[in-house]
Amino acid sequence: MPKPRRLLAVDQGSSGTKAAVFDDSGRLLRMAARRTPVSHPDVVAAEADPEGWWRALAECVREAAQGHHVDAVALCGFMHTLVPVAEDGTVTGPALLWPDQRPASAPADGLAASALDGLAASVPAPAGRTAVAAPAYGSCVERIRWWAARSPEAVARTRWFLPVKDFLRLRLTGTAATDRYEAAGTGFADPATGTWSPRVAAYAGIEPDRLPPIREPLDIAGEVTPRAAALTGLTPGTPVAAGTGDWMATLLGSGAVLPGRACLYLGTAGAVGGFASPDAAARLTEPLCFAAATSTGSALDWAAGLLGGLGGAAGALAEAAGDAPPGARGVVFLPHLMGERGDAPRPSARGSVFGLTLAHTRADLARAVLEGTAMWLRAIAGAELARRAPAELVAAGGGARSEVWLRVLAAVLERDLLVPETTEAGLLGGALIAATATGSEGRDTLAARRDRWVRTARTVPAAPDLVKTYRPLYDEFLRVEALAAEADAARREPHQSPRPTPDVDVTGGPAPG
Repeated sequence: MPKPRRLLAVDQGSSGTKAAVFDDSGRLLRMAARRTPVSHPDVVAAEADPEGWWRALAECVREAAQGHHVDAVALCGFMHTLVPVAEDGTVTGPALLWPDQRPASAPADGLAASALDGLAASVPAPAGRTAVAAPAYGSCVERIRWWAARSPEAVARTRWFLPVKDFLRLRLTGTAATDRYEAAGTGFADPATGTWSPRVAAYAGIEPDRLPPIREPLDIAGEVTPRAAALTGLTPGTPVAAGTGDWMATLLGSGAVLPGRACLYLGTAGAVGGFASPDAAARLTEPLCFAAATSTGSALDWAAGLLGGLGGAAGALAEAAGDAPPGARGVVFLPHLMGERGDAPRPSARGSVFGLTLAHTRADLARAVLEGTAMWLRAIAGAELARRAPAELVAAGGGARSEVWLRVLAAVLERDLLVPETTEAGLLGGALIAATATGSEGRDTLAARRDRWVRTARTVPAAPDLVKTYRPLYDEFLRVEALAAEADAARREPHQSPRPTPDVDVTGGPAPG
């Protein structure tokens, strides 16, 4: 009888690292997590030290894999962020995260903007599709260009510009690579060919050969080195799959395949979407994102940090929201704490708390945060959910552990929510990739394995009374949002208008961080 395999998945989020070991039936055996800090050197800046991610990964893997022999590894990570590293893997600069708006806030260079317009016009769109222009603050191209202009010596020492999970896999295996989905998300890939665009790289101020080879998510991209094994406790030579971005992994691990099921992701950011079809899910293509909110879990973390005195931080604050009535006694929260992205980008959008009085409590503010994030998700995703009408909506991510938040979301969205057995869908998706990439039965079993592994634990119903209560409150939220949008537009300086970025065509729209 063959020995049961153990699969290790690692998910690097914007503000935390998670690692988990699964068995051959997709059961979670052990998980470990660490917070990883995000620094804000400016009110529109967001950056991190990738060395902290690597230290957190080593700690998490040691803890999660304790007592288990790991047979295969796969990683996923938040997207739209590149890490500059030297030939030996040493980090040569900070990672400018996807919410970092410094390039968009800087005065536009007329010559560069003109060159960029010409470049964008010269890039053909794929057949049957319209070329997508992403806002500057959401583009790796603009952020790398901004950093390269200010750090020429560091650029000269940089051998690779790697997406987040690929930097961590480089540290594990010593091999540089990325997958096609991550490559598309950087903005450096030509959407017509799927290869790196020399002209976009030149615009950003780097050579195209500093971008890694592009592989398939199910390819084996390397093996754990002796040095990495000593730090993580893994066995040298353990195969490591190429893996993919967190959104693809989350959709895979939540079984979000349209038209039957969509995913509501509640992490640092929030998103709604699903694979375009069963065939797309089987081939790991077309991971559609209907809408992406910049701040969901991060809004709760922010509020918990301000209020203090909470043993469980964000989790405790979410539970405290249950002590306040629906509507938070008139408090309305707009969750635009790092601008907004998506189909209608508003990088200058700012969060606000409206309606506070001396009578309001911590519970009221907590409730307002949960309700504000839920209502914003409805505002940006509701029309597409109604149009596509998936039979099921599954909640995933850390926020799916909050019963209060799930009840609020179900009522605001007016849809029952499925809660999977493994809410950390990105980790389960990574384990599915690791298992399929190394399985002896062949890769055509990915869909079948996914259907066996993704199990529903329970359903959170959209309570009729709560649905009725939230309808007028949602209208009030939209009125406050409209007033705030007017204020944002009035405050924005002309030079802050986002410039288009060439070649950016992340299939299905923006993905969460």
